[in-house]
Amino acid sequence: MPVKKMITPLLALVACSVLLSGCSAGFRASSAAPSSAHLELQGTIHGGQQPISGASVALYAGSINGYGSAVQSILQAPVTTTSTGAFNITGDYSCTTGQQMYLVATGGNTGSGVNPNSAIMAALGDCAQLSANTYVNANEVTTVASAFALAPFMSGASALGTSSTNIAGLARAFASVHKLVNTATGAAPGDLLPAGATAPTAEINTLANLIAACVNTTGDAGSLSLCHQLFVNVTPAGGIVPTDTVGAALAIAKNPTLNVPALFNMIPASNPFQPSLTTAPIDWTLAIDYAGSFNKPTTTAIDQSGNIWVANAGNNTVTALAQTGSPATTAPLSGNGLAAPTAAAIDAAGNAWFANATGAVLSAFTPSGTALTGSPFTSNGISQPVSLAFDAIGNVWVANAGNDSILELTSSGVPVQQISTTAASSSIAINPK
Repeated sequence: MPVKKMITPLLALVACSVLLSGCSAGFRASSAAPSSAHLELQGTIHGGQQPISGASVALYAGSINGYGSAVQSILQAPVTTTSTGAFNITGDYSCTTGQQMYLVATGGNTGSGVNPNSAIMAALGDCAQLSANTYVNANEVTTVASAFALAPFMSGASALGTSSTNIAGLARAFASVHKLVNTATGAAPGDLLPAGATAPTAEINTLANLIAACVNTTGDAGSLSLCHQLFVNVTPAGGIVPTDTVGAALAIAKNPTLNVPALFNMIPASNPFQPSLTTAPIDWTLAIDYAGSFNKPTTTAIDQSGNIWVANAGNNTVTALAQTGSPATTAPLSGNGLAAPTAAAIDAAGNAWFANATGAVLSAFTPSGTALTGSPFTSNGISQPVSLAFDAIGNVWVANAGNDSILELTSSGVPVQQISTTAASSSIAINPK
């Protein structure tokens, strides 16, 4: 059974505990001294298959001054696309290793006339990865992929940032863009999509076709114009209506269930990006499917290194994945008391703990996948454990459905106390206060 990596920010609370790349998991920036670069970039800007001439190109570095914080273009001279949509940035900027870079081209003309509401985006990644050989083919596909992967960090085309404690989360979100789209070709899926994984290519292309239908016009020219209808239909009640196509893509990412049929029906019959959906989806949620050794996966947990631990209740195993979706251990983990694992938690040392619904034990694995010393942990108080959580001093609290109790254990599995409940316990959480 595949595991899905949710991209849509509406599911951020779920996806953060599952597989969302942009979640922080407590990571901080490296203390290593950064190096700076003064480089060249080149590429083309397209609206559908048409080059956009006269578009203004801006290059941004994601901020660390807060989520959705405003940023300024770092280009030292204006850059405008040619009649073929080409642009060339010749050493007109400098950036620092670790900064996450992205490009936005606004305005321009695809042949229908100047469109002041056109905005095309391409997330590029770490400054250190850019060179004079970097080629960017930015279009609506790169715009959709960038907006969806970066939505938790964005509030607009020139407003993208994170907190100083989640720099690594922003970097992982940028990496997710390149699983969805290849910014050198402007096509989905991405060049960093792991082997065995499947990107939502048809869904991305469908949204790109919707955005292209606006880009290839003269913009919001009144209530009957396609751009106007797009901007209105992506805006939730009480929300701010976007004024460009990056804002529209971002609004869809943040409100994927809003006016789906109306938006789908706005897509012209002849559209530039294929394959695409032939019927309207239930919503615009985007997810990457990770095929692997999964069997009725029931829960996940993310450790301090960004690895994802998946409990497989169907075959009593645990699968560990790196943040890229590739295996973090050589094979699914088995034994160690695993018996229909249904809950997972990570302790302060990065060990992964699992509650086994059909066994009276807790199973714990070190970050390398070996059994933690003392595991599996048994106690007379453990009975059909269904949930667990760690407190501030490192003790683990276990919800037991079998004996209607909450059990506290030390990190070495020694019982501390057991609290009876009036009904079967189903979940547990720790108040950080």
